[in-house]
Amino acid sequence: MLEIQSDVEAINNISIVPKLLEVICRTTGMGFAAVARVTDEKWIACSVRDEIAFGLEPGGELQLETTICNEIRQNGNAVIIDHVTEDERFACHHTPAMYGFQSYISMPIVRKDGTFFGTLCAIDPKPAKLNTPEVIGMFTLFADLISFHLQAVSSLSETKTKLYAERETVNRQGQSNYELTKVNNQLADTQLDLENTINKLTESEAKLRQAIETGKMGTWSINLVAMKLTMSDFVKDLFGFSKNREVSLDEVMAVVDDDYRHMVQTTLNDNIQNRKPSDMEYSITNPITHEQKWVRATGRIFLNADGEPAEYSGMLMDITERKLDDIRKNDFIGMVSHELKTPLTTLTAYMQILHAKAVKGTDSFLTSSLEKANTQIKKMSSMINGFLNVSRLESGKILLHKQPFNLNELLKNMVAEMAPLVPGYSIILESHDPIFVNADSDKVANVVTNLLSNAIKYSPKGKLVIVKSSVVNNTVEVSVKDEGMGIKEKDIDRLFDRFYRVDNKHTEYISGFGIGLYLSAEIVKSHGGKIWAESQSGVGSTFYFTLPLE
Repeated sequence: MLEIQSDVEAINNISIVPKLLEVICRTTGMGFAAVARVTDEKWIACSVRDEIAFGLEPGGELQLETTICNEIRQNGNAVIIDHVTEDERFACHHTPAMYGFQSYISMPIVRKDGTFFGTLCAIDPKPAKLNTPEVIGMFTLFADLISFHLQAVSSLSETKTKLYAERETVNRQGQSNYELTKVNNQLADTQLDLENTINKLTESEAKLRQAIETGKMGTWSINLVAMKLTMSDFVKDLFGFSKNREVSLDEVMAVVDDDYRHMVQTTLNDNIQNRKPSDMEYSITNPITHEQKWVRATGRIFLNADGEPAEYSGMLMDITERKLDDIRKNDFIGMVSHELKTPLTTLTAYMQILHAKAVKGTDSFLTSSLEKANTQIKKMSSMINGFLNVSRLESGKILLHKQPFNLNELLKNMVAEMAPLVPGYSIILESHDPIFVNADSDKVANVVTNLLSNAIKYSPKGKLVIVKSSVVNNTVEVSVKDEGMGIKEKDIDRLFDRFYRVDNKHTEYISGFGIGLYLSAEIVKSHGGKIWAESQSGVGSTFYFTLPLE
């Protein structure tokens, strides 16, 4: 036990470990990161960063058999889980179920002599994208840095112990001047060893900084008392500032592109005032090179000893390559969808002419076939329009034309239009009193249509769909409730992701590309509202969205 306590203290004596854990949390979005000492009997936390109230502190212990780190100790391999529920190896594993996490990464820390020390690990109750070369490379490097520091700390401790022992021997025995000179020479060698150790530690910290910059990320911090901004060299270079001068917030805002400047400024002010974490993506234009870059900035508020906000700091990453890939994909989707739309329009016209002639004839089979073909063309047209809307939305070409209108009147019209198209279903509107909002009525109608269509699509015939609206504080809340198959908890958080579809035996034969809910979410967000879903598998789902009452 004394040896383990010594190992815990050794980690605590490595000054860069808290920074490593902070970088891990800010870069990956994970809420808990730790360095753990793992033996064949114990799992003990040496250093911890806990942003999710996991409840484990340095020196805290977990039962070894309940951890995945025990398996890592046995085989020496890292374990990386983006989404527990979707991972065949760990979906039924006892550890995620016991500790309630959905994302997990753990990298073995091996001493320079080849012995296993423990793990560098991180967990979070939400899924996270961890299985990437960048994240794996970062964890590998950080684990190696910790191993290097442990070796340096061990060498330093052994040297000090030897030094004190020799001093004690000389003092106790009162040896000759020759022996004293010999000891003094040894002390000089020891001093040289200490200097070499310090140089190696400094070198390792430089490697850490290099690793962060190689990963195209840097740090920023705002002193909330003096409102003074500090930025790492990488961030300054990205924004076009020289490394040796101070930079003001106004200068940073001037570099942010016009389309995003208000959003960034508003988000910063709101997060500082309400002590909320932030995660933003926006474009900047370097004033020196005039090159446009895309960045992702994450941050959170840190409090002083009195519980008052003292610092707002975080990480900034260059995501230009990823963003340009997305833009190219959206351009391609838009181009292909537009090219498909023209011949489809022509085909629709011909089908309508043929159907009109067939109705006048006596061939009922031909008439029925043309009706079915026309229905399929409408579905294809709807899908193409969906892809076009995604492309426009991502490129910022969907504009809102806001004007006051009666929301309940719109809901009444939408229900009346939908009801004849879905025989066998009952759609009921339970709200009738006028509620006026200032919004884009066509876009809001699109959201309602998507929610109603989904409620019908995922419910068996004979079931009820209920539409409600009500005023909640300074917003109007609209809900669409169905009695369908319901949605599993693991899918709820991803329902509004682009192209995400729930895959199971019930949805296997239901058409769609996962566009409708994504578009709905973006439209609601662009109005300053929120959208979410509540569901119970096998019982039904309720989708909600809010709009501000301006």
